[in-house]
Amino acid sequence: MTSMSRFTSYGICALCGKRTTKAAMTRHLGSCLTEHEPSGGKAARLFRLRIEDAFSPIFWMDVEIKASATLEDLDDFLRQKWLECCGHLSAFYIEGDAYMVSRGIMEPGGPFDDPNEHSMKAELGEVLSKGSHFRHVYDFGTSTELKLRVVDEREGRLGREPLRLLSLNEAPVWECEVCGEDADWICTFCMYERGNPFYCELHAEDHDCEESEMLLPVVNSPRMGMCGYGGPE
Repeated sequence: MTSMSRFTSYGICALCGKRTTKAAMTRHLGSCLTEHEPSGGKAARLFRLRIEDAFSPIFWMDVEIKASATLEDLDDFLRQKWLECCGHLSAFYIEGDAYMVSRGIMEPGGPFDDPNEHSMKAELGEVLSKGSHFRHVYDFGTSTELKLRVVDEREGRLGREPLRLLSLNEAPVWECEVCGEDADWICTFCMYERGNPFYCELHAEDHDCEESEMLLPVVNSPRMGMCGYGGPE
């Protein structure tokens, strides 16, 4: 997808509200997260993850998650924050192995039983360590692929929750193809046929595309414009 986005890669720290660049956010969080540590709960092994759209660096976030949390916990968070539209299947890919929610299709001994396929019930601390790179794919039809990296690990507290959001990119501003004003809609047909598939509210009403019913809202997510995704609920 190409467009005329007036975007600079900035994000907001969810802990203190500081606005800084994508690169500087990693350095900022190194000190900020310990200053904003929840007081409750026992100290535990924690991973700090940088999560990005695999093909576009404009969508990114940082999270901190317990090493005892499962891949399924992380998958649930990614779905809620960025991905969920129609209950599609998803998977993590870590060092050549796939970790999936079985949903009845990967029972031991069944037709989909594969030695390289595992359950998302696996704990992060069992399959990841500082420096690990891995991938997540949501929907094996119109796929959204994310790349993830364990930036750091430490001993600390998160309270009862398995993870917390540390930072999120600022929403990109896309220009209407007709007037150049801020866009509200993306045409899922034009995104493959035209250089700029974005339209403001006014010109979305007048959009002459033969597939005009395929307009979806502009949202701050790598899932934008795919399947029926309209943003997190």
